[in-house]
Amino acid sequence: MPDPDLIHFCPAIPVELQGRVLSAPHFVRWRDGLLARFDVRRIDVRDVVMFGTRVGFILAVADAYSDGRPVPGAAMLRGDSVSILLVLQCPGEAPRTVLTREARIPIARPDLLALPAGMLDGGEFVSTALRELSEEVGADLKVRQADLVLLDTVWLSPGGTDEAIALYYAEIPVSPEVLHALDGRHTGLSSEHENIHLHVLPLADLPAIGRTDAKTLLSYHLYMARGGRKDKAV
Repeated sequence: MPDPDLIHFCPAIPVELQGRVLSAPHFVRWRDGLLARFDVRRIDVRDVVMFGTRVGFILAVADAYSDGRPVPGAAMLRGDSVSILLVLQCPGEAPRTVLTREARIPIARPDLLALPAGMLDGGEFVSTALRELSEEVGADLKVRQADLVLLDTVWLSPGGTDEAIALYYAEIPVSPEVLHALDGRHTGLSSEHENIHLHVLPLADLPAIGRTDAKTLLSYHLYMARGGRKDKAV
């Protein structure tokens, strides 16, 4: 059990919220890993952003040492995520993929094209991947757990955030009608202020879409390097 005097909260964080932060899965994982691998003198929780009723982003600063030397201690904790590269196979045509276009406030872009993805929210990687596909692409595209193949799991920005993302792909046979129905579709959960438009494009064109995020390009290159080899989902 961590020393109760180790963790301190900014006075602006309500007392009733502090207990929820301390028990949030992504905070517990970070705290336990920190205590196991560093000499930690103090942890300050500076701010918390709620996602509805769930503890979302946590800004924390650790007074921590490694080999007797202080290390940079600021961390934005948000938990893990998952993304899916869909490889749509239509007879007689080159493979297609699906990208989402949506607003991303942190990079001040209203129209980022990227792979479907989502936060784990306490779930498992595979179940979250299937849920995100249903929410962002549509339930009419039938993707099963057995279709998901893990490419890799990577940290996105370990100098600032704890987030690791599991990169999956799925090769799915589709008809021309399904391709037509997906392209330009408007999706997203209104309760989470999602406003998503889908774009279907040849898989080979993905590197040429312009500036995108790391998961999109990394998934593409990892998939191409595998040559389509299929394993079970992990």
